[in-house]
Amino acid sequence: MKTRLTPVVVVFLLLMLVGTAAAQYNEAPMLKERVLAGELPPVEERLPKQPLVVEPFEEIGVYGGVLRAGAFGPTSGGLDTEGVRLQCIGQIEPDLATITPNIVRDWDIAEDFTSITLYLREGMKWSDGHPFTADDWMFWYESIALNEQLNPVKMQAWLVDGQMFKMTKIDDYTIRLDFAAPYPSIDIVLAKSHWNGQFFAPKHYLSQFHIDYNDKAEELAKEAGYSTWWEAFQFYSAFDQTQLNPDLPGITPWVLKSIDTFGNKYFERNPYYWKVDTAGNQLPYVDGQLRELVSDGEVRILKFIAGELHSAGENPLPVADYTLYKENEAAGNYRTMLFDNTRGSDASVVFNLTVQNPALRELFNNVEFRKAMSLGIDRQEINDILYFGQAKALQATAPPMTSFIEEWMTTYFAEFDPDKANAMLDEIGLTWHSSGNYRLLPNGERLRITIEATEEFAAVAEMVAEHWTNYLGVTANLQVVERTFFYERALSNDRECAVWTFDGASEFMMRENGGRLLPTWGEPLGVAPLWQTWFDTNGSSGEQPPQEVIDQYNAVQKFLYTTPGTDEYFALGREILTRHGENVWAIGTTVAPRVILMSNKLGNTPNEGTFAWDFGFWSPYKGDQWFFKQ
Repeated sequence: MKTRLTPVVVVFLLLMLVGTAAAQYNEAPMLKERVLAGELPPVEERLPKQPLVVEPFEEIGVYGGVLRAGAFGPTSGGLDTEGVRLQCIGQIEPDLATITPNIVRDWDIAEDFTSITLYLREGMKWSDGHPFTADDWMFWYESIALNEQLNPVKMQAWLVDGQMFKMTKIDDYTIRLDFAAPYPSIDIVLAKSHWNGQFFAPKHYLSQFHIDYNDKAEELAKEAGYSTWWEAFQFYSAFDQTQLNPDLPGITPWVLKSIDTFGNKYFERNPYYWKVDTAGNQLPYVDGQLRELVSDGEVRILKFIAGELHSAGENPLPVADYTLYKENEAAGNYRTMLFDNTRGSDASVVFNLTVQNPALRELFNNVEFRKAMSLGIDRQEINDILYFGQAKALQATAPPMTSFIEEWMTTYFAEFDPDKANAMLDEIGLTWHSSGNYRLLPNGERLRITIEATEEFAAVAEMVAEHWTNYLGVTANLQVVERTFFYERALSNDRECAVWTFDGASEFMMRENGGRLLPTWGEPLGVAPLWQTWFDTNGSSGEQPPQEVIDQYNAVQKFLYTTPGTDEYFALGREILTRHGENVWAIGTTVAPRVILMSNKLGNTPNEGTFAWDFGFWSPYKGDQWFFKQ
């Protein structure tokens, strides 16, 4: 099945065939200087034979400038730069419905969805000038994805009906993926390929660190301070926010150049970037990016007001501070916008269902306890104090625009009813201490729950802890942890309770990988690490979950291969959401619009839209054609 050609795509193809091909390409002044100095070949030789032609949102831009955005950790919390930079095999267009070929020139999807053929761009190159060919895809497939030391657990996106897809090289610029069963979601998987392992890697660079290509790879790893070759390889090959290796070639508009002593990352333009605008100007317009570490959200706001940052959306800006943002727009020369939000809950509360403490484990696995704790949260107070009354109280489930959602699912046990909650806790056997101030476990110990959260969700978590302590007698203590440590704690099985966003639950994400509708999520939520291990290892380790969880897992897997729009699709989607909702595996709080700050110095940037993990945050808005106005 040929990919659907929208009118926009037809224009792109015509421009590519008749306009740009005959035109003189232009390039950034900093690259032109390198060409004149003999450091780079001419732009015509750096571009592929058929570069992707991008029609700017508003106007042809000008070259120059460094795009600056904040980050909350050295290897995470930096999507305000990564989302502008990343490139996927497919491009999610701003309408969030159309997906067009991006890294690849074109693709053919089989009528029965059992295979897809990808056509690469002949002459496309890595950022160091080395050819980008099918060999890089096969290297990734055979030496990274299939390697049991590098990937002992395969990503969901790679598995179809439980089997790893097969990648075949047809020729230097053609790749075919074959699936064990129909895979109607492959277009979404490719449109999120950056988060699905990328599907290719620079063989010419990384092979030197791989034991299959270099018998001294183990020795080199130990010299670099690593225990094994594969630990070193993981460092050298990391391409996402975890990247700390500035020598790794890339295909993004900007590539990592250096990291300073403070942990700030500097990205410079890729001289071999494979896109041009409709006038033949090689993209990107902006010369570079600065991923600047900030200690917390307040520091980021102060830097924005001072004009030191240019865009902000990740780690949601508190809606309660909306007036502050608006009052300082002129001083900071930026604009404040409210974008749509596809989260099921901005902050959700989850209990670790495989926690080591046996008394807590029994309690957490009692659905009546989870329902009671949900009733003990005053969501209206959270909305009034933290979201300026702009949020909606919702249970943690798929967002309301989901085609098969039913209204009850969004509000199930989401009202504030402490009397009912206390009656349910009494019935469970959680008696009160003689003082009447707090509850006891059946073993006579005081019921204490530690809630872990990052700085982003600390305010909501603190209010939840207060509600549970004050209204239900369940002593809850908040522990705010650094984001990287929070991720690590998700897998340790030591955590008792966590607060994190319930995103990735939209219909789009359900089709890609099941979203968050399965109570075995690993990082960052850590709902049931031992159950997740059981699924990941096909039962060889971890802990077998209850049958209802296995049924949910099987339903989610089946949904991935069900054709959208069919009766089976809608029935299966409702079944998944029903089982998720009735079990209250995650407790939602509220959902508010996403506050977006954007510098007025930038052109071709969006004024409205959706800002969500599900669609890659900034990815649909094509940051490679943003530019600094003169």
